Amino acid sequence: MKKFISILLILLCLFIAGFFYKGSIDGFKGYLSEESIEVNEVSITHKSIFDKRLLGKEPHHLEISSEDFLHIYKYPSKSLAQMAKDTFIKKTESMDMVAHNLYVIEDMFIIYEFHSEVNDFNKYLSEIISEYKK
Repeated sequence: MKKFISILLILLCLFIAGFFYKGSIDGFKGYLSEESIEVNEVSITHKSIFDKRLLGKEPHHLEISSEDFLHIYKYPSKSLAQMAKDTFIKKTESMDMVAHNLYVIEDMFIIYEFHSEVNDFNKYLSEIISEYKK
């Protein structure tokens, strides 16, 4: 009987985890790859505003080109991701920053940093990010 209850509890935990699981950064990277957007995971060594902790989380940095990056913060819920976006806006509102777009997709806060003029690729990438659903 104890084995049955233990197995039942494990299955229940797996079911609950699967129900609340919203995806991962690896899943998002796979999605970008499916859309023919190749990224490389990198670390930023200089003191960039895009490398700061937000609500206790450090970002994952994905390089699209030598000047274009995605900075992804993963949270347990969409409301925390939205709170991180609001915090980022509040902390940077008086700064002169490079061009960037902000997204809250599921439970991720994503910053798309680009150093070039807005062009067709930037618009395409913004659409791809906005359409991401797991």
